[in-house]
Amino acid sequence: MQAPLVFRAILGLLMDLTIPAALGAFVLAGMRLRSEGGMNFEASGGFLKWMFWGCFLISVPSVSRWLSGEGIPGATQFTQAGATGAAYTAGIEKVTGDFVDNFLVGHVVPVVAASLVFKAVLDLSQGYSPMASIVAALFLLGVEGIWNLATGSWLQSGQYGVTDMLMNVFGYAANRISPIVGGLALSAAILNYVRHRPWAGLVASGLGFLSVTGIWALVKTFAGVNL
Repeated sequence: MQAPLVFRAILGLLMDLTIPAALGAFVLAGMRLRSEGGMNFEASGGFLKWMFWGCFLISVPSVSRWLSGEGIPGATQFTQAGATGAAYTAGIEKVTGDFVDNFLVGHVVPVVAASLVFKAVLDLSQGYSPMASIVAALFLLGVEGIWNLATGSWLQSGQYGVTDMLMNVFGYAANRISPIVGGLALSAAILNYVRHRPWAGLVASGLGFLSVTGIWALVKTFAGVNL
C-alpha cells in the first residue's frame, strides 16, 4: 500500500534538502577550521564533524539508490520521494536552496574569507603564523567548487556513486589540493628561516604534500595491487 501523499511529501522534502544541507555543513567546517589552527586541526574537533555530516548528507541519495538496487523492502520510497511535487513543500525547498546558494555561499562565504585574509595580515604583523587563516580562507573559497564536483561528476555512477566519490576525492586532494598546501608550507618555511624560527618541520611537510601522488604509487607497487 502506498503511503499517504503528506508523508511522501515530507520524506521528499527531507531527501531534497540533503544536498543544500551538505553545502551548509561544508561551510561550517571551513569556519571551524580557523579556530582549530588551520592545517593542524583537531582529530575530534568540529571541522571533521561537519565534514562528516556534509559527506553523509551528500551520500544519502546514492545510498538510497544502492539499497533500492539490492531489493531492500521500502527502499524505493526514498528514491521516488522527491518526485511527489506537493505544493506545500515546494516553497520550503525553494527558500532553503536560495538561502544556501545565494545568501550563504554567494555573499557570506566571500566576506568571511576576506576577513580571514585580513586576520592573516594582522597575525603576521604581531609575529604569529598566518597559515591558519590563509588555509581556512582557501578552504571556504573552494567549498562551492568541491560541492559542485561532489554533486555532479562524482555522483553519476548510480548506486556505487559513494565509493566512486571517495576515490575521486582522494585524487582531487592528491593532485590539486596537496601541491597548493605543499607550496604554502615551503613558503612558510622560508619565512621562518628568515625570522630564525623552526623551519625543518615545514620543509618536510611541504615535500610530503608535493609527493603524495608518488608516495601512493610507490605503496601500491610495494603491495602489488592495481587500483
